Amino acid sequence: MNNELAGILEKIPKLPGIYIMKDGRGEILYIGKAKVLHNRVRSYFQNARNLAPRTRVFIGKVADIKFLTTASETEALILESNFIKKHQPRYNVLLKDDKHYPYLRLTTTEPFPRLEVVRRVKKDGSTYFGPYTMVKEVRETIRLIYRIFPLRQSHDRLEGVPVRRPCLNHQMGRCLAPCAGFVTPEEYSRVVNDVILFLKGRNTELIDSLKEKMRKASEDLRYEEAAALRDKIAAVRTVLDKQKIISTSMEDQDVIGYCQERGTAMVQVLVVRGGKMVGEKIFRMKSQNDMESEETLASFLKQYYAGEVILPAEILLPHPLEDSEVIAAWLSAKRGNRVRVEVPARGKKRNLVTMAEENARFAMRTEMDQGDVATRMLEELQETLQLRNFPGVIEGFDISNISGENAVGSMVYFHNGVPDKAKYRKYKVGGVKGIDDYAMLREVLGRRYHRLLREGAELPGLVLVDGGRGHLNTAMKILEEVGVAGRVDVACIAKGPHRNKAETDEVYLPGHKDPVLFRENSPSRFLLQRIRDESHRFAIGFHRQLRQKNTLRSPLESIRGIGKKRRVQLLKKFGSLDNIRKAPLEELQSIPGITPELAKELKSI
Repeated sequence: MNNELAGILEKIPKLPGIYIMKDGRGEILYIGKAKVLHNRVRSYFQNARNLAPRTRVFIGKVADIKFLTTASETEALILESNFIKKHQPRYNVLLKDDKHYPYLRLTTTEPFPRLEVVRRVKKDGSTYFGPYTMVKEVRETIRLIYRIFPLRQSHDRLEGVPVRRPCLNHQMGRCLAPCAGFVTPEEYSRVVNDVILFLKGRNTELIDSLKEKMRKASEDLRYEEAAALRDKIAAVRTVLDKQKIISTSMEDQDVIGYCQERGTAMVQVLVVRGGKMVGEKIFRMKSQNDMESEETLASFLKQYYAGEVILPAEILLPHPLEDSEVIAAWLSAKRGNRVRVEVPARGKKRNLVTMAEENARFAMRTEMDQGDVATRMLEELQETLQLRNFPGVIEGFDISNISGENAVGSMVYFHNGVPDKAKYRKYKVGGVKGIDDYAMLREVLGRRYHRLLREGAELPGLVLVDGGRGHLNTAMKILEEVGVAGRVDVACIAKGPHRNKAETDEVYLPGHKDPVLFRENSPSRFLLQRIRDESHRFAIGFHRQLRQKNTLRSPLESIRGIGKKRRVQLLKKFGSLDNIRKAPLEELQSIPGITPELAKELKSI
């Protein structure tokens, strides 16, 4: 430990907060929280032999430590989870799942609420239900609700004043027509209350309510209404029969189990609402090296619940955590009611945790099996192409233009044989005039790898270019100029003698005259073709997008001094471009900001 780092350790306060460890380049290695920063941070440097192997690795790289103090350990936990999510430090255990599960939102702030599917929960006063793990599940729920309850399906803003004639749904008895003013907010709210009971899973209570309405309708000789209520009761009972009651406490619970192996953990969350299993989620956690079970579980809870708004009353864990009390206090404050974090030792709750762990192990085994297949495919590719580097990351490039116009480049990113679309990149080619695919490719590759070197980011194992030997030679030259030619492998894939037959595609390597020979039905060859097709699709899509945008561009946009505001004023007053051309100069100049010179230019468009 150098003197500068020793000086930092001496200055760290004896307060709760977070610490941020950085390497010599300023890259964040690790973010943690502490009840007492001074004690926690110093413990990393006092006896390295007691540290986990992964911790010893990054502690050896630490050159600087920053810290932020907080008023409490709970505040430190919140700050830690926010910083980890923002910065994704290399040596933290990271939640890799970025899916946003769908929710149903009932707009209860409106006089006549409606139902819609959303991916994010906001504090907007609406009532949310979910999460649902499958969109199909959400759609089936909505269809069933519209069949049972006369809830409106329109998206109009309704304030109790009629805005339209009643639609077909009203004529079919599936809507009370609030848009036509046929129902009061009070009458409509009774339907909304039934929908809330249904979505909360309180179907026994809902059935009792519907039975009472049916009885009253029958006593008042409203037999058609009573028959409709009878059919609704039957539909709700069908849903009730399908729901599996797994907790007699009828509480809202999240049951968590996980399995970890080779720096990866699969975390399973069983979502129990009102004592019924309503869904399950699977997440993947990643770490640089070996994980410690407590850190894995604690990191998951912090990162997962930081983004959740609808929280359960109880969270069941497979083993105790040092931070469980702090996490429970944080979630209780967030929920507004107590959240219990428990580790059941026996009974039904323990059985639920065991079920979650078994599901996590199955998900892990499935992922490992897929990973083994991908590894064998990439090993075959490395052997066939005689690559120096293992092609765990392959970046594929293509160029698209028409006669040099709207020229673009694409880069697709495949990790372990699987596309990672979040890392795709598209480029507008601006430094090349005319038709010159080679120069365009030079520009795109240069921009990509100059940036990776500047940021100190990881280089791919293989760069794959769509094209023939000329494209390959161009790629090699620019990579040599950038300074990465010896650190990455390069190949190109070209259409063969029969351009419409994929089996005649040819793969070329630098310094080889003849194409590479793959065995029949080689998975590694199919992978290269898939990367080529994906880069081509991505480039074509971006090119068409630019071309359409430029085609639809108004001639008014080409006149210097005519901005969006003046375009709107001109079109609002004259109605069309033709009328602008025919208008007298004096009338054009009546628009604020239109000078005599601009008026003459407008006449000539």
